[in-house]
Amino acid sequence: MSGIKRGLMLLAALVAMIAGCVSMAVAQVATTTVQDTVYSANGTPAAGTVLVSWNSFTTMGGQTVPAGNTSVTLGAGGQLTIALAPNAGATPMGSYYTAVFHLN
Repeated sequence: MSGIKRGLMLLAALVAMIAGCVSMAVAQVATTTVQDTVYSANGTPAAGTVLVSWNSFTTMGGQTVPAGNTSVTLGAGGQLTIALAPNAGATPMGSYYTAVFHLN
């Protein structure tokens, strides 16, 4: 393969990768912030980690949310703050998040 052809192929691959990154940035799903305070069974603010998972769904606005998971560490005083895609009116109907609490 000549040097020019190799250079053109590398350039084409680079352009394709940049285009993919741009489309990923544009396609980010709008999220909503969920905030609450988590308490232990004895009524004191909890400490620990919350693992959140979900199946893929399409938001009411038509944005596709791929299946995934995330985790968040509870803040001072048991504060939970996490950004999630809204699932009200989502397809399939009945889409939900699962939260597993690992408390200290």
